[in-house]
Amino acid sequence: MDVNDRRTRTSRPQKRGVKRREALLNSALQLLSEAPFDDITYQRIADGADVPLASCYHFYRSKLDLVRNLADELTQRYLEKVFDESNYADSATWRDCVATHVKNTVTYHNRSPAELQIFFSGDVPLKLRQDALNREKIIGHRLLELIDARFEIPSIEGLDAIFFRAVEIGRTVLALDFQETGRLDDASAIEAERAMTGYLANYLPSVVSRRTLDRA
Repeated sequence: MDVNDRRTRTSRPQKRGVKRREALLNSALQLLSEAPFDDITYQRIADGADVPLASCYHFYRSKLDLVRNLADELTQRYLEKVFDESNYADSATWRDCVATHVKNTVTYHNRSPAELQIFFSGDVPLKLRQDALNREKIIGHRLLELIDARFEIPSIEGLDAIFFRAVEIGRTVLALDFQETGRLDDASAIEAERAMTGYLANYLPSVVSRRTLDRA
C-alpha cells in the first residue's frame, strides 16, 4: 500500500473525530443557552450534535466532562478578546485598566446566555465552580501583566495572589447580580469595578508613573 494512501486512511477518522468533538461542544453551548445544566441530558447533547451517544463517551466521559472542556475553550476565547491590547490604549491609570477590563468582561459574556450560565450561575455542579478558581487565577495574572506593562507598579510580595483575589471579588459581584436578576448590565459592571479597585487600592498607590515606552 502506498504511504500516502495509509496517511489518507488514518487522517479520515481523525478529521471525523475533530468534527464530532466540535459538534458536541456546539450542541452543549446551544442547549445551555436554552435550559439549565441539570435539565440537559447527555442524550440531548448527542442528538443535537448528530453523534451516537455511545460514541460520545469516546470524547468525553460525561456531560460534566464535556461542559468542563467547553468552559476551558470559552475561557481561551475570552482571554484573547478581553485582553486585546487595543482595548486598553486609552487607559490613563491602573484604575482605568480595571474599569475597561470589567466593562469588556460584562459585554463579552452578555453575548452568550450559555456563557452567563457556565460562569455566573449558581445552578452548576460544584466541580465547575471549583474550575472557576483556576480560571480566575489565569485572569488575575493576565490583568496584572497588562497593568504592569503600562505602569510602574511597586514590587509587592504576592501580587499574583492579590490580583487573583481582586478578580474573584469582581466576578463574585457579577455572579450575585446574575443570580438575583438573571442578567448583567452597566450597573453590575460599576459595582464589580468598585469592588475590585477598592480591594486593589489597599496595595497599589492611587498614582503610579506610566512606563517609558507608553510615553513615547
